[in-house]
Amino acid sequence: MPEHPEAAPGPQHPRRPQFPRGAEYPEGEAAPGGYQAPDPGYLHGPPRPPAPPAAPADARADEEPRAAGEPFRRATRARRKPIPAMRGGGHGRLIAVAVLFVMVTGGSADYISSGWRAALHLLFWGGVAAAGVITAVREERNGWEPSPRWVWPAAAVGGTLLAELLIALFGSPAIIAGSVVVAGLFLFLVMLFG
Repeated sequence: MPEHPEAAPGPQHPRRPQFPRGAEYPEGEAAPGGYQAPDPGYLHGPPRPPAPPAAPADARADEEPRAAGEPFRRATRARRKPIPAMRGGGHGRLIAVAVLFVMVTGGSADYISSGWRAALHLLFWGGVAAAGVITAVREERNGWEPSPRWVWPAAAVGGTLLAELLIALFGSPAIIAGSVVVAGLFLFLVMLFG
């Protein structure tokens, strides 16, 4: 098979002159813009020093293995910033417990004895008093401004009086129906505002 003859040079671009060795621009002093071609040593960097000889195997066995991130560990402990306790807003839970007490006591008044009803009142008063003491202790421990103290006895006495007044005026069936309406309205508001 005969060898292919060398391809003839193709048409040259009229504004891009071709120089020897296929370079687009001439080398050395004739380069446009006064730029010089870099030295070959510049592209590859300075010569590297020879690597130190490896330590013998018995010398390396005496050294403890180092962790991968050991050079980047902290030398001092980080300071811990205390997160202050957040104070609850308002007396919403106290009001909710008082309303729930009125609904339960009033709805069950016709079905339990007066002694059980008195025990429910005492249990409610004890729970409100415990919640008031816990709130006062938290205020003192965290350095908060003291909240009004009259709210706790007012909730205890007001819940008891409202329950007994509703029992005397309407009776348990009406209180149960009203409780269902109030609970449904509360659940609707919770689902609405979330």
